[in-house]
Formats: sequence, C-alpha cells, structure tokens
Amino acid sequence: MKKNLLLLIAIFICATSFAQGEVDALRLSRNDLSGTARGQAMAGAFGALGGDVTGVSINPAGLGVYRSSEVSATMNFASANMETPKSTQNAFKFNFNNLSYVGYFPLGNNSMSAINFGFSYNRLKNFNRKYSTSTNGMTSSLTDYMAVISDGAFVGDFENRDPYRSGEPWLGILGWNGFFINDVTDYKYESPLDEGETVNSFLSVSEEGYIDSYDFSIGTNLFDNLYLGLTFTETDIYYRMNSYYDEEFQNGGRAELKNYLETEGTGYQLRVGAIWRPVDEFRVGIAYHSPTWYSLTDYYYGNTLANYGDVSNEKASTPSDAYTNYKLQTPQSCTFSVAGVIGAKAILSVDYEVKDYTAMDFKDDSGFEYEFDNKCINEDFKVTSTIRAGLEYRFTPQFSGRLGYAWMQNPYVKEMKEGKKEVVLGLTRTTPHYTIEGDVSYFTAGLGYRFTPQFYIDATFVRKSQTDDLYYFSPTFENGNILVDSKSTSLKNNTYNTLITLGYKF
Repeated sequence: MKKNLLLLIAIFICATSFAQGEVDALRLSRNDLSGTARGQAMAGAFGALGGDVTGVSINPAGLGVYRSSEVSATMNFASANMETPKSTQNAFKFNFNNLSYVGYFPLGNNSMSAINFGFSYNRLKNFNRKYSTSTNGMTSSLTDYMAVISDGAFVGDFENRDPYRSGEPWLGILGWNGFFINDVTDYKYESPLDEGETVNSFLSVSEEGYIDSYDFSIGTNLFDNLYLGLTFTETDIYYRMNSYYDEEFQNGGRAELKNYLETEGTGYQLRVGAIWRPVDEFRVGIAYHSPTWYSLTDYYYGNTLANYGDVSNEKASTPSDAYTNYKLQTPQSCTFSVAGVIGAKAILSVDYEVKDYTAMDFKDDSGFEYEFDNKCINEDFKVTSTIRAGLEYRFTPQFSGRLGYAWMQNPYVKEMKEGKKEVVLGLTRTTPHYTIEGDVSYFTAGLGYRFTPQFYIDATFVRKSQTDDLYYFSPTFENGNILVDSKSTSLKNNTYNTLITLGYKF
C-alpha cells in the first residue's frame, strides 16, 4: 500500500510540472511588430483605419473598409545587433514578411454594401540572434545552483536518469551523474568547489526560428459607417537554440554544459472586431484576440564535461532522442483604437492594447494542467499595455510620408525584474540560462508612391530597441536569504528592418 501511495505521489508531481518553464512561455507568446510596409511605417497603429492587411490582423473589421480587391507582398531585410558588456554580434536575415489577398464582393444594397474575404500570411516573430558574454570572479557557480535544486532528492532517483519517473529536474540529474555536485547525505548535495572559491564564466548562444500566422478573414460594411470582421488564424512555431556554457574554477579545473533545444508545433486563434465611423473624419475601433492554443513538441539534448581535482573528463548526457509533448495557451488581448483624418491630407492613428500574461497556461499532451508552472506564471507576470501611434501625410495624390512609434511594456512583476525571485525552469529544461525581457520600443518611418490608381509601392525602416537581463542560472532563496547569488548582465537587442511592399488593386 505504501509503495502504491508513493507511486501516485510521484505521478502527480510529474503531471504538474513538465513544461519548459515560465520564461519559455513568454518567448513563445510575445510577438514583434508585423505586417505591410505601410502598416509598420505607422507602427502598426491601424486598429481603427482598415484598408490595409496590417489593420486586418489587428482588427478584422478593417477588412470591411476595402472598396476593391487587392494582392500584396512584403519583403523584409532584417539585421539583429546583440550587445553584451563583453561582445557585439550581428545576424542578417531576408524573408517575405507578408503575403495577402483581399476579395471585394459588392452586394448592391444600402444596409450591407459589401462582404469581403481575405487571406494573409504574416511573420509575427523572428528568433534569429547570436550573443556571448563572460564574467570573471563570480561568487556563485552553476554547481551551486544544481546542488540547491537537487536538495531533497534521493540519490537513486538521479542514477535512474529519468525525470518522468523520479520527478527530479534534468539539471539535477546531469549535475549528479556529471560530477558537478557531491552528496552530503542521501538527500543533501553540495558543490565540489571550496568555500569562497570563485569562477570565471563564459556563455555563447545561437537562436533561430520564427512564428508565422495564416489568417482567414471575413468582413462587412453596414450602412457605410459600421464595419464588422472575424478572423480565424493558424499559427506555426519553429525555434532552435544551441548554447555552450563554461566555468573555469579559481583553484583549478573547469565544467562545461552544452545544450540543444528545438520547439515546433501549431496553434489556432480567433479574432473579432468592430470599427465605427460616425463622421468621415473620425473612426473608433475595438478588437478582441483570443489566446492562441498551441500543441508543441520540444526536442532537447544536454551534455556535461567536468575536469577538476581527481575528476577527469567525466561526462553525462540526456538521451539523444528526448522529447516532450505539451500544450500552451498564450495571453488574450483587447485593442482600443481611434483615428482621425485632417484636411484630407493627413491621418493620425493611435492604438492601445491590453494583454494579460498571467493567463499563459501549460498542459500536458492529455490536457492536464502543469499546476506548479501555471501557479508561478500567475504570480510572476502581469497585465501589460502596448501603445502604437502613427502619422501619414499625403504630399501629393501619389506620394505619402509616414512616421510611427510603439512601446510594449515588459510583462514581469517588479520582484522578477529586480532578480529577487527564483525563476522556475521546468523539469525537462536542460538549459539554465535565460533572459528577463525588458520594455520594447519601435521607431518607424516610411514612404509610399502610387504609380497608377491600381499599382503602388511602400518602403519602411523600423528600429526595434530592447534591453534584457541575461542570467547564467537563476538566483535561489530560502526564507528571504540568498542561497545562490546569481547576477544578471545586460543584453541589448537592436534590430533594424527594411521592408518593401508591392501591391495591386483591382
């Protein structure tokens, strides 16, 4: 009976905490500015405007504004500049940022003048970046972190090398089997470093991948002043990361950890919206985006190498075919928009978006909650604001100029931003490093030219600026006291996008 009870407890623990962790949920839930060159030139402030597929992706009611059919394609030349206190690295990428088709079908009556259908492909996020950093004289080591998260575990659980059965994290299993930690008792562990011994650390990370969406929309125009729309979205995720972490011990020796992670899967989302135009010069919009419900798979591999004292080339690794299937729910959001037309020459538009990051949610492949991970998400994240503002001025009937600015608030509570809370990484996560993302600012500018009433070209430059806090591993605490004093380093991310959109109306 006792053995059965212990087995049930172990199964319960495993069923409530197997996701990659709260920082991974955010990485897959936070998108970039996206859409056409015109839409991004106005910082995506199109929620009350419509007539552009950027606006349709924000507020589906914008589809009802169209008075003709249209096809368009957007090319993006992106350069990411990653800067830490010790290095600067660049990555360049070209892709098609947007492809779209809008079909206009007039109905010939006053109450509903048209019904429009649209399809668009949008790249919502690029993961492409590389960075490295180093720190000398660190007072805490990865071995300290592994020892703390291993306390309370039975040695035999580590030797089984199976987090699904033992409920122990892979980092603890790798730490024990790779000689990164020693046992004091069967349930107590410590670092092999001497008291007060410091380490010199080096971290190198390479990431790539994307989040793509495929939008299927329908919109209509009622009485020529109320526009309604609905969008069904399918989303694809692909993310790949390689990392190398190395510690050089003050009294001789070193420890290395290499990691590979690949995430892929699909999700779906619903969006609804309305735009009201009481007079020709003024519009008000509101839109709701449901969460995106993802089914995801992580493929991961981690291996260690230790050399110190009598320990020589000791290695440990996860299975080469390890993977985890799980479900992720991203935040829902609401966008409130206003736009005005000034003298038939200028357009001024502002969007305000509210997004609830506490609603991020993990489940296993069968739909059971990861209760501990979700509890941490609810405590460590908050409701955020995003503001987008754009201006368009028509110099001539053919030539227009555009400016925009957007600010996206970071979603962490104050204690997380200040490094005063331990970050929950999840049992199957073999990478100890992570970033606490900061606020994001976008500065945008662009030009548009109509060669004919049907054919046009738009060009835009977008600068994204963001500073994150990069940690080699999480600080840990007990009763308000610091057990592992892990300090962050700054990671500055400046991304430059040049977009060109070609479009044709018919």
